[in-house]
Amino acid sequence: MGLCYFTPILGAIISDSYLDKFKTIVSLSSIYILGLIVLTLTSWPTVMGVATTQMSRVGPLLGLLMIAIGTGGIKPCVSAHGGDQFLSVQTYGLQAFYNYFYMSINVGALISSTVSPMIAQTEYFPWPLAQNQTLTEYFAPKGLKAPLGNGYPYSFLMLTCFMIGAMGIFIAGFKTYRVVPPAGRFILFDHIKTGITYAGFRMKMKREEAYKATADIHTEGMVVEMLDLIKVIGAIWPAPIFWMVFGQNSGPWQDMGEQMVVPFGGSQKSFFGTETLNNFWNPFFICVMAPILANYVYPVIDKRFGVRAFGLQQRMVVGQVLAALSFVVSALLQRWVNGSCAAGEEKDSCAGTVSILWLILLYVIITLGECFFSISGLNFTYTEVGKRTKSSCAALWLLTSGIGSFMSSAFLTATMSADQNAVAAGTKKYSEITWNRENFLWLLAGCCMASAVVQFIIARNYVPKAFRETAKF
Repeated sequence: MGLCYFTPILGAIISDSYLDKFKTIVSLSSIYILGLIVLTLTSWPTVMGVATTQMSRVGPLLGLLMIAIGTGGIKPCVSAHGGDQFLSVQTYGLQAFYNYFYMSINVGALISSTVSPMIAQTEYFPWPLAQNQTLTEYFAPKGLKAPLGNGYPYSFLMLTCFMIGAMGIFIAGFKTYRVVPPAGRFILFDHIKTGITYAGFRMKMKREEAYKATADIHTEGMVVEMLDLIKVIGAIWPAPIFWMVFGQNSGPWQDMGEQMVVPFGGSQKSFFGTETLNNFWNPFFICVMAPILANYVYPVIDKRFGVRAFGLQQRMVVGQVLAALSFVVSALLQRWVNGSCAAGEEKDSCAGTVSILWLILLYVIITLGECFFSISGLNFTYTEVGKRTKSSCAALWLLTSGIGSFMSSAFLTATMSADQNAVAAGTKKYSEITWNRENFLWLLAGCCMASAVVQFIIARNYVPKAFRETAKF
């Protein structure tokens, strides 16, 4: 999963430097489809001629590697190629595109997270069980949990067919696309050389003089692209902190949900259980909120207060504040849940009396924050750089999410998980630990709010490209 946020760099380099976005999308989508085919075939017992429990891991892992290369490689190109279809004056069209693009991603996530598990958890192939032996009895001696089903090959086959159909539709529209040609050389190397030259002149000259001297060597267009890219990097560097915090909405919230009461007599595996809450409500609310923001909220604010009053950077600030607010509410909710437990029960693991439906409120808040932050960030990294670095900048935005994901795991391990492991090992009592779940949620809220403050300072000093009098610093 994490590899998918680093391979976009590869796709961006190919797209901006040697192939255009269309050819890159088609080429890497072919690798994506081939990976799905490999995953499907190598997980199919009757095709491989082995028992369901004796499938090799090599084939599926190879398929997943190809999928990671394919899906990661096309990520920055798809969003940038979509942006290329709009003229510079079509601001609201571009804004609506990114909202609908983000919505479509989550429509796919919503369908796949519900339909795929249903197919995968169905039993299609016989298990090599002894007479009257249960799955639990078969897997327990191996130290494994009994699976719910073995329909993974059919689930992968469905995804393969969808991806082939999607690529076919994309290719069919080729004649209608506006395709920006690539640089024809390694564009990143050109930017590095330009940056080094500019930095060298800047150490002994004023900005204007350094700008002109560098432009004489590398052309003014290259200098402008390099400076725009540096400005964007300086504007999005707090993003990994947001993604680090955002990544914690599954684990701690799901653990809190385990303590809460599922309505209508359902279990934690029912529609309102913890597993469904995380997989369903976030993409569902994105599908609802994204078009509302694009078609109503943003145009009304721009008309009433002006386009710069609530620009892309300002929206990113609001998104971080809302994310911080969601963790403030979750910390208070955790306190309420622990307070509803019976006297003498250990906090963070006791059974409370608070309804799990309160978690939906948290997903409303954090999903709205995600819409403000993530969609605006994707739009920002497209509009603020030159034509030859659109995919590269989109890849940098995706990279912030990958970095945030790794930071999220490390942050959890160093704080709450460390204390929980100490309690489980008996070296500490629950009352002695620092990072119980409530305190951890407060810490996350504080980190996100600090990131919002930094982003606010950046937004106050950042001049959007469309409003600059000059490209120079």
